Amino acid sequence: MKPEALEFSKRGQRLIGQEMFKVLERAKKIERLGQHVYHLELGNSCFPPPVEVIQTTIDALANGHVGYVPSAGHPNLRAALAEHYTEHGRPWVTENCFVISPANLLINQFLDMTCNDGDTVVLFTPGFPTYFAAAKYIGLNVKTIALESENGYHLTKLAIDQAVTQKPKAILINSANNPTGAVYTQSSLEYLIQQCEQHGIWVLSDETYAELCYRWPYWSLSAVDYSRLIVMSSFSKSYAIPGYRVGYALAHPFVASKLNLSCSTLFSCLPSFTQEGCVAALQVGETYLEEVGDYFSNMTEQCAEMINQSQILTCSVPESAFYLFIDIQKTKLSDHEFCQRLLQEQQTALTPGSSFGPGLESYVRASVSGEKEEVLEGIKRLVSFALQSKDSGPWLPSASSQLSKVGHAV
Repeated sequence: MKPEALEFSKRGQRLIGQEMFKVLERAKKIERLGQHVYHLELGNSCFPPPVEVIQTTIDALANGHVGYVPSAGHPNLRAALAEHYTEHGRPWVTENCFVISPANLLINQFLDMTCNDGDTVVLFTPGFPTYFAAAKYIGLNVKTIALESENGYHLTKLAIDQAVTQKPKAILINSANNPTGAVYTQSSLEYLIQQCEQHGIWVLSDETYAELCYRWPYWSLSAVDYSRLIVMSSFSKSYAIPGYRVGYALAHPFVASKLNLSCSTLFSCLPSFTQEGCVAALQVGETYLEEVGDYFSNMTEQCAEMINQSQILTCSVPESAFYLFIDIQKTKLSDHEFCQRLLQEQQTALTPGSSFGPGLESYVRASVSGEKEEVLEGIKRLVSFALQSKDSGPWLPSASSQLSKVGHAV
């Protein structure tokens, strides 16, 4: 049967996935041909997880903790999260405000339970690709508000006013931001909630990188008691355990109970042993996170300096996380061509900028989260390729080149 003969639902036809993982697939095919690839496409931390996390997970498995737990999450993890947020000045928070779910899935769950087909949702760009993929899958009308590189991609009152005038059902924000590393100010976030409360707009605040901020004071919307607000985060990036797939949502108990039903419907519950490992993560304290933050602060600054010294590539120094959003306009290459050629010619994997919103075809994202030597070599190859491409002619991929064929595979 030919693929075009298969009849998928309208939702099935709208599935687009994440570009980073498509790049990873192409990179892995090149590696299977014997080439070494420098991975700058995914945010996979080079840090080992805290030893307490791994040991607690092992102990939980050894003790046979492999059965069902409540759909809302392991009671111990929800209680630990409530204690954690209470200690940080959120006295209204209880364990009934928390639901445990993979962070990437929470984006879909939020849109699915707050929006109907054809509703408008506003995304500030550059924005995380799953926002676009989930909105498209559910059948929403996406309106984008571009944030300005000139002010470090910070959220402004003007951008918020533009968002509200779209009369959206929901607004998604991401501070600390992926891919720009921008950390939004308390005043702008408070203004956003004021406007959304006035107009009855739902808000999803993605705070996955909140604990990896190092150049700007972080302020969380978890400080706000707004019933149409869901704050989500993850253990993946802060504690270097993306394979655990454990994230969580903080919301009004009525909203959390609806999320609980969503979890029960979609995946029953997450494994007990990974959730117990995350309880240990919350008990590690600030020492681990400070070490991680200091490292990525230095790493992003060093890599940004290498890029900006090229005088053909430019990027802002991020205030958080481990991504660089790089302007490649002077190379006169589109983001996809730049990334394809870089992977084929320099064995270095990046994510095209258009994955993060419309009008970003002259940008690419580099993750500097990997091993230091690998990242620095990948950045060197990125800069070298950009300098060479400035003077090269039109690119014509070789039909006889195995590497070229691999690079174009999806």
